[in-house]
Amino acid sequence: MSRAGARGALLLAAYVVVYAALDRATDLFPAVAALGITPWNPPPGLSLALLLRTGTRNGPWLFVAALATELVLRGPHGSLGVLVVAAALPAIVYTGTAAALIHRRGFNADFASLRDGVEFIGAAIVGSGVMALAYVGWYVAVGLLVPATYAFNALTYWIGDLIGIIVTTPLLLILTRRPRPRLAGRPIEALAQVATIAGVLWIVFYSGWMVEHKLFYMIFLPLVWVAMRRGIEGTVIAAALIQVGTMVGMDLAGFMSGAALEFQMLLLTVALTGLILGLAVSERRQVERRLREREAEVERGLRFAGASAMASALAHELNQPLAAIGSYVRACQLMLSDQGAHGALRTTMEKVMREVTRAAEVVRNLREFFGGGSSRREPVDVAPLIGAVLGGARERLDRARVHVTASCAPGLARVSASPAQIEIVLHNLVSNAMDALETMPPTDRRLAIFAAPDGADFVRISVTDNGAGVSMPGSTSLFEPFATSKPEGMGLGLAISRSIVEGHGGRLWHEQRDRGASFAFTLPASA
Repeated sequence: MSRAGARGALLLAAYVVVYAALDRATDLFPAVAALGITPWNPPPGLSLALLLRTGTRNGPWLFVAALATELVLRGPHGSLGVLVVAAALPAIVYTGTAAALIHRRGFNADFASLRDGVEFIGAAIVGSGVMALAYVGWYVAVGLLVPATYAFNALTYWIGDLIGIIVTTPLLLILTRRPRPRLAGRPIEALAQVATIAGVLWIVFYSGWMVEHKLFYMIFLPLVWVAMRRGIEGTVIAAALIQVGTMVGMDLAGFMSGAALEFQMLLLTVALTGLILGLAVSERRQVERRLREREAEVERGLRFAGASAMASALAHELNQPLAAIGSYVRACQLMLSDQGAHGALRTTMEKVMREVTRAAEVVRNLREFFGGGSSRREPVDVAPLIGAVLGGARERLDRARVHVTASCAPGLARVSASPAQIEIVLHNLVSNAMDALETMPPTDRRLAIFAAPDGADFVRISVTDNGAGVSMPGSTSLFEPFATSKPEGMGLGLAISRSIVEGHGGRLWHEQRDRGASFAFTLPASA
């Protein structure tokens, strides 16, 4: 047997044992103990939790558990055929109830919303009602119950099953959520809440201040307290404690069975109130959390939009001066064309002209990108792109004594990209690497750029350094606008780079290393 099969068998065996134990425990104050009609009946709640978690394929195990309980715990109170039918009824009815919930569109067995709770309560009311009519009716039909008591016994059985379902099923489903719910926190308050529940139950059953259940309404005080502070996760536990404490109190206090129906109605009211209130509080907290997240997203979007507008404005304002500088430099070249003695000056001016042209192209591409998010792509060799970026940073690299290695895999395909925009990405990554290398000894500063195929359709380019590494708490936040670990940084370089790469159909990410940092991005290979 596989490990999963062994776990499943163990779960089902545990279900049968717990089913029998709960059935026996709730006979503390039975209405009709021999037939299993009690004021509070949690086994149906256990059964529904099993089916909602594992599926209706385990429905036959409800029959096994019910029949074993009838034969072993209660003893033969009818023929085997009578007991078989009595055991088959809960299996049929509650498997059908679970199937109706599972196939209900939008129902979540984790009780993620108030709607889930309302649908569950409706199904529980109908299912337990059908079960009560069929179960009690069967015993009346075979002569084990007097027909005159049918209405009272059916009502008692119905409310008992309904209370057991409302209390037990949400408790088990919430405790078995994935991921597990966080029940820890504020332990002193939790102890105070438990003590308050115990105190109220003592007042109701043992204080002698009032007759029987006249002060039972006080139990709503700790229930509301728990619901408001801990939501549905705490409320289901508090409701279970109240139910158990009430049943034990009724038995130990020796209340007459004539009060059973009144206590059932009180218990049912407490269970329904706790479930609805707990779900309402939890749903409100979820809505508030989503609103805070949405506000944070909107704020980041507005800031990024402001940065985009600023970049566009700067691009617009800087484009004209750069163009003017290019015109002046070109005029100087013309004026010096006949003076051969000034060859060095002419060479320098040519370099200035190339840089001015490149800067204007970068600014123009940035304005196009932030304006419409589009880019003009063309087949580009990766090696010249890397060479251009390293050439532009050569003076800083030499001054910082950074040892640079750049290589491309043999036969590397060209990429489909906008050269100016990809140079922006490479420039940002190289610049960040050089900033990180400032903390290293000058003799141990290394920067590596490597390009290689990434599958059949992409080319992967990585920029790696042996510097201080990433100091931000989460690598995913690195690419958020305005996220930066630099005291004077704006936090836009990686955000813009990621936008550019994703606009080309690739992706940009950070690779974890024991020492230093490595950023890599992919670009689609040119057809």
